[in-house]
Amino acid sequence: MDRKSYNDCIGKNMKGKKLSKEQRKLEFCIVAKMCSGKVPSREEADRVCQESARHPKEPKARSSKKGGGQSCEKDVLQTARCMVDVINMEWASNVNSVEAAIANAMMECRCGKN
Repeated sequence: MDRKSYNDCIGKNMKGKKLSKEQRKLEFCIVAKMCSGKVPSREEADRVCQESARHPKEPKARSSKKGGGQSCEKDVLQTARCMVDVINMEWASNVNSVEAAIANAMMECRCGKN
């Protein structure tokens, strides 16, 4: 079934219903299963949707993505490399403030600020 036919089927079967949020979610599941042809009958779609509502899937783990599709690990390594280049350890040891030197380097590497 093409996308237009599927959308038409969903729209035709979902219109004009006064349902609660939970009922609408279940009804959409049933109609989607029927419109996609995944189940042969409304009763089977209802059974499948009721079962999936009782046993929801675990959400997929997301890796933090930043522009360009970098993974979180690559982003952290890139930031660390920058910080090693930027951090002024001589200043940090003179003023006895390693935390401030790290924070300043992180701001420059992550935010582009000096």
